Amino acid sequence: MLDLAYKNIMRQRTRTILTAMGILIGIGAIVALGSIAEGIDAMVQSGLELTAGKITVMEKDAGFFGIMGELTDEDLEVVEGVGGIKDIVPILFYMEGMVMMQGPEWVAIGIDPAKGEYFIGENAEMEDGRMIEEGESGVVALGNSIAERYNVEVGDFWTIKDDDFEIVGVIEKTDITDIDTSIMVNFDDLMDVTDSDTYQMIYVIPDDVKDTERIAEEIEDASERLDAMTTKEMARQASQIVDQIRIFTFAIGAIAALVGGLGVMNTMIMAVMERRREIGVMKAIGATNGMVLRQILTESALISLLGGAGGVMLGVVGSFFVSSIFGGGQITAVVTPGLALTGLGFALFLGVVGGLYPARKAAKLDPVVALRYE
Repeated sequence: MLDLAYKNIMRQRTRTILTAMGILIGIGAIVALGSIAEGIDAMVQSGLELTAGKITVMEKDAGFFGIMGELTDEDLEVVEGVGGIKDIVPILFYMEGMVMMQGPEWVAIGIDPAKGEYFIGENAEMEDGRMIEEGESGVVALGNSIAERYNVEVGDFWTIKDDDFEIVGVIEKTDITDIDTSIMVNFDDLMDVTDSDTYQMIYVIPDDVKDTERIAEEIEDASERLDAMTTKEMARQASQIVDQIRIFTFAIGAIAALVGGLGVMNTMIMAVMERRREIGVMKAIGATNGMVLRQILTESALISLLGGAGGVMLGVVGSFFVSSIFGGGQITAVVTPGLALTGLGFALFLGVVGGLYPARKAAKLDPVVALRYE
């Protein structure tokens, strides 16, 4: 049946190719746009590795990443008043060169050098040079991706606003976006450069990880303006955001793919009309309605799968372009096996649905009438 289906769809090669291209474009759009959602998910999950076992305190309604929040020393005192805390780390962000649809060109992160391991992790190694040290001023350490993108190295200078900072180290690639694409600078230096007396985030490290949820609740109870999120809560919020992005990107691609599905239906209706006499011969020599139905469905599914396979390959290529346009290098598009299979599955679904009406029409043909058809 597959061999016969292939021969049948190759009778009109141009029509088959054009029909498959309709599916190809739609599935390509689903995979390319879906890869951005998968890339964001991977980025968020890598970022959550940094907050494992910690509590992230931000101003309420400051957004998921808290970038727009403003925390003060009074807020810090509120957090310090909660029991069971091992350490508290205020963090200041400064973003340079916001690009539409891409985000900032780079992000400087102000942190106490003595507590840097809470942000970059205890196992982070230096590719070159060293990390900024306690009490040290006027120096920065760069994430690997930033150093590569701007082609700078230890001994060069990095300008934050109007101040120059000596690069003393480049952190080895970690595959954690928050580290690889950031610039580590002394917290006090960044406060002076930005002329700021507020910051966006506080890391709270509990004495005992088991007390994480309790401490977070006590912080929120102590101040109405603070949000204290554990890794579990951040993961839940991140999952909701990524799911919304997935639905949005899939809907855009699905519209294009549905148009391709209508093309499959149109092609198969034409094929049935052209082969009425042939179908009549098949039924006259013993083919059942079910056999004719399966034959036409196999042909429509084969066209869609060919388009779907091409769409997945197009989506892989397209994901790099979409990533550069919308991610600005901050987000790496990821085409997962699940995403590729979803694309192929949707293509097959469109083929079956698109071929169902012409297949039923072919199966119901009266062989006597069909044999008279010229």
